[in-house]
Formats: sequence, C-alpha cells, structure tokens
Amino acid sequence: MRVLHPLRAEETLLGRGRYRYLRSGKPTGDVETWYLTRLPDGSEVVRADLDARKSNGMSLVTHLHRPSVGCPNWLRLRYFGGGLNTAAQYSFEEDSVRVARMTSDFRRQQEVVELAAGYVVNYHLVISSDYVWRGYPAGASGESRLIPVFSPDLWAEGDRILTGRALRVSIQPLEPETCLTPAGRFEGAQVYAVSFDDGVEATAWYDQQGMPLRWHYPAKGYEYVLIAYETGDSLGT
Repeated sequence: MRVLHPLRAEETLLGRGRYRYLRSGKPTGDVETWYLTRLPDGSEVVRADLDARKSNGMSLVTHLHRPSVGCPNWLRLRYFGGGLNTAAQYSFEEDSVRVARMTSDFRRQQEVVELAAGYVVNYHLVISSDYVWRGYPAGASGESRLIPVFSPDLWAEGDRILTGRALRVSIQPLEPETCLTPAGRFEGAQVYAVSFDDGVEATAWYDQQGMPLRWHYPAKGYEYVLIAYETGDSLGT
C-alpha cells in the first residue's frame, strides 16, 4: 500500500481493509486499500490508496486526520497517472474549507470554499463514504434529509483540478439487514438510500461500527464491496 506519510511509532492500528470496484458485476481492476489508526490524543488517521492503474491508469492516495468527534482537521491527497501529477491539502473550518493545490505544472493555487455549518467530507474513496451516517442528523427519525457535503473535484479541467465543491446529498435510513461480502457476513447492517444532486441514486451498507461494507449504484451498474477487513484482536502484532 502506498502512503503519503508512514505510520509513526505512537499510532495504534485500529483496522485495515480492502475494497474491490465492480461494474455490471465484474471487477474493474480497481482496488482500494486502507488503514485506520489512533494517535495518543484520541484523534484518528485514515490512510487510503486507490490503485486504478489496471483500468484508467490513475491513482489516488489520501491521508485524513480527524478528531474523535466532529469535522476532520485536514485531508491531504495526491492524484496522479496518465501524465497527471497533482496534490492538495484541505483544511477544515466550521463553515469553510481552505484549499491549497499544486497542479501538474507545479503551480500553486489557493482558495476558500464556503459551506453550511455541520458539513461532512466525501473524498471519493469508499472508506470516505462514512460521511453518510456522520452527516445524518442525530435527532432525525428516519425521514429523508439533505446534508451539506464538501468534496474535492477530481474531474475539473486544467488548473481547476482538485478545487473543492459544496454539494447537497439526500440521505434516508432504511431497515437494517444482513449484508454479505467477501470479507464476511454482517448482521444488522445499517442501510441508507443516497440521492445526489445530479439525480444519481445509490444504496449503502455499513457495519455496526460505521465501516462501509458495500455501495451499489443500480442505474450505473457500479458496485464497491469490502473484500478484506481486520479489526481488534484479528490485527495481531
């Protein structure tokens, strides 16, 4: 697994896993690997590596630092391959995000993206899709809710790549159910119906600790599924 910053001695490994990306039921060749660690102050680090070199030649390597509760502190990522080599850091404030980007020609760009307070962060990897349950209001009683989401733009053209986008996503909890994955059988999985502002719809499953298990986009035929998962005592030394 490729990382932006190696694990430090003071980090405690909490979990690790891998997702496989499929289209129309067949593997695309894209594989996402991740580690979750905890620092002595209780904050957490999520490292992830999406290796899509077998499909479109691209790679996305990320490093997220977040407190135990609330909005992340910062996200660093590198997006590269196919002649593209870009990097960015996103620093999260209560109702804004400070973006510092470096494009393929090594020019540096900075901007601030304004958002509604209480926003959550989606940086396109399956491991980041915990924004769904993190963003759903604690006092809501199962109805569909719109939540504000910040997301880096991987598809912007030219020197606009990796700019930040302010989005709204509709989320509705569904009845818990059993979720079967290559990584195991998960009883009582949390299930959400997710609708994006471009009309795309998806269903997402999570274990009882909030770990993403599976995402399915029926109209597009995309599916992302957990194929390896270690946590707790199974991590060993």
